[in-house]
Amino acid sequence: MNQKLTLAALLAASLAFTACAKKDDNATATTADASAAVASEQISAEQQAAIDAIDQPVLDENNTDVPEEVANAPADAATPDSAAAPASEAQ
Repeated sequence: MNQKLTLAALLAASLAFTACAKKDDNATATTADASAAVASEQISAEQQAAIDAIDQPVLDENNTDVPEEVANAPADAATPDSAAAPASEAQ
């Protein structure tokens, strides 16, 4: 019983020290600087063409759940309008 109380006190103390510790703002500033650097980079036409060439779905005999014309259609054309959907599917 005494050991359990001691263990509980140690756990409570460690949680209290962790919660009351000073926050390190350097870590968040470094992360913000890194994400800002990535966001400010511009993607060239060659890079976008390479991304588009790689980012194509692989249609084989196992992919039968989505027809090819729907899989390769732009997102707006493939997505049905919510106004045209029946009331039971709109919810």
